[in-house]
Amino acid sequence: MATQPGDSQEALKSLGRTAELGFRPVLGQTAVKTKDECRAPVPATPDAFTACGQGDNALTKYVLEAVAVPGTDVSDAKATYDKNQGAGWMVQLKFTAAGSKRFGDVTGRLAKQQSPANQFAIVLDDTVLSAPMVAQALTGGNAEISGNFTQRSAQELAAQLDTGALPVQLKVSSVTRLPVD
Repeated sequence: MATQPGDSQEALKSLGRTAELGFRPVLGQTAVKTKDECRAPVPATPDAFTACGQGDNALTKYVLEAVAVPGTDVSDAKATYDKNQGAGWMVQLKFTAAGSKRFGDVTGRLAKQQSPANQFAIVLDDTVLSAPMVAQALTGGNAEISGNFTQRSAQELAAQLDTGALPVQLKVSSVTRLPVD
């Protein structure tokens, strides 16, 4: 008998898992050629986490610390165009009170580091969405991520940050199998 979509209990369980968004300090990074290289373990501390991200047409494998700021600490994210500073498209973030404290602490620590240890990776499950550098402690509860964003890429990141902050869990209420021709 052929396997059909929806046959796997594991696939159904994965639908119900909550996506996890988190801000993780970067310990190191390496350019890789394939996604298989992202899955290969790296010698690091026992609590290090590896994840890959695509940026500037290059695949990068990151070695990351534990989550310093969970996605639930993001209260709002939006893409904006800065006409005055000429910075182009950026993503503006607002944090909850607890998130503001955590974000201020981690950015204060990272701003004193050399690259790449002055970056934090924004990770959704096991994918790095963005890995911005930190130039100074950001303690006011607001942050801006700027770079080479197009309108679309800024809007996509803002949407991922906004929706990734919601701890939504799906439950399977019914499964319908359709005949396969």
